[in-house]
Amino acid sequence: MFHSPQLKNRLPSWSLLFLALVLSGGVFFWHTTRQQQLIDQLDQQLLSTALNIAFFYNNSPDKTSAQKSLCENLSGFSALSTSILDITIYSSQGKMLCFSGNNQEPLQKKMLLRQATYVETSPDSQGYLRTLIYPIKQNETPLLYLSISNDLTALKKDASSFSLILLLLGIITLTVFATLQRKLGSQNFVAIRQLTLLMDKTNTEMRPSTFQVSETVGPEVRKLASSYNEMMTRRANNLRRARQFTADVTHELRTPLTILRGETELALRNGREQDQLRQVLVSNLEEISRMSYLIEDLLLLSKGDLGEIPLKMETQHLNELIGELHHQAQLLATAKNIKVELHCPQEQILLQADSLRLRQVFLNLLTNAIKYTPENGTVTIALSVDEKNVATTITDTGIGMDSDHLESIFDRFYRVNKTGNRNDGGSGLGLAIVKWIVDAHHGSIKVSSTPREGSKFTVLFPLSQ
Repeated sequence: MFHSPQLKNRLPSWSLLFLALVLSGGVFFWHTTRQQQLIDQLDQQLLSTALNIAFFYNNSPDKTSAQKSLCENLSGFSALSTSILDITIYSSQGKMLCFSGNNQEPLQKKMLLRQATYVETSPDSQGYLRTLIYPIKQNETPLLYLSISNDLTALKKDASSFSLILLLLGIITLTVFATLQRKLGSQNFVAIRQLTLLMDKTNTEMRPSTFQVSETVGPEVRKLASSYNEMMTRRANNLRRARQFTADVTHELRTPLTILRGETELALRNGREQDQLRQVLVSNLEEISRMSYLIEDLLLLSKGDLGEIPLKMETQHLNELIGELHHQAQLLATAKNIKVELHCPQEQILLQADSLRLRQVFLNLLTNAIKYTPENGTVTIALSVDEKNVATTITDTGIGMDSDHLESIFDRFYRVNKTGNRNDGGSGLGLAIVKWIVDAHHGSIKVSSTPREGSKFTVLFPLSQ
């Protein structure tokens, strides 16, 4: 029995966990990336301000007056920026010379470097600072140090607020997805559970029932239901054919056995003459031969279904084969004064086929055409070829058959005239064998017929490359 609750709970849990990880990772990545972009923009702003101050100082002839002028105009340099900056000027030894803003801390010795350095500090519990330590150098010797800071608190809060909004949207999305998935998953598993119960109740006597599912279930479940319905249809057809086959075999074997038993019992009676006994034996031999042919045909079809009959595929000259069969058919048709015509192209037609089986196909069709064509009729054999296939058509002017019989004509033991005389030598397996041989050669066969006008069988084989 199918235990759906465990699978029903497990699949949504894994998918929801995966979605939650994806959403969380996306929010974290966006938050980190966006914050870094803002910091990079701020670093460019700090560096631009430092370069302006350094340019002003380096291009002044009197460094002492330039230093004094810088201290007097720090607020002006800060105003050139798009945000409020805290600027502090230190001597080459790290002593604070002047400042604008709130930064009054001395410069630590470890910050007295020869290259620009960015540091992030938290001077108090209220915020964060991004600071650029920039040396103003002459001949690679630092003369002054600039400390330019900007408050990161608002930047971090904005990034965190937007990330929180994204996280809330992700949670809402996850909740909606979980609700929809649970609803859809519930419908899917209900359908699977119903199908499982139906399959558990199925037995050989149960008529196939169509399993219908709602359009709201997933496509996989709809495909499963469709596959089940197709399987049950094939199963019903196979059972019907198997039962019909068993009934037909029983009927076909029971009749000759009944004849054999009756004639044998009659022969055992007293007073039978030798000639009479001989007639009984001859009749029995005919019935035994008929049963032998039937059993051989059944064995051939059974082995063919199991793939136990290997085909000896060789290059065949179809023109020559059809020519030989035309000659044989003409001999068979002489007794009924039937004319057998042949229409064959001059070009050689080559096939990869089993010569014995190919001959069996056409000889069977020609024998049937002659059998069911009245005296003075006509049987026509025609070959036609295109780029990929060769078609062999056998047409007769016989009794024909109704269209109702055409779909079943290749079924085993099927006879158009079920009440006809079975002594015509037919077992109802000839066309079934023809169909199996054609299919084994990857070909096709079709029939068209009109009552009292005749029938036409067309066999299509792929050409040899």
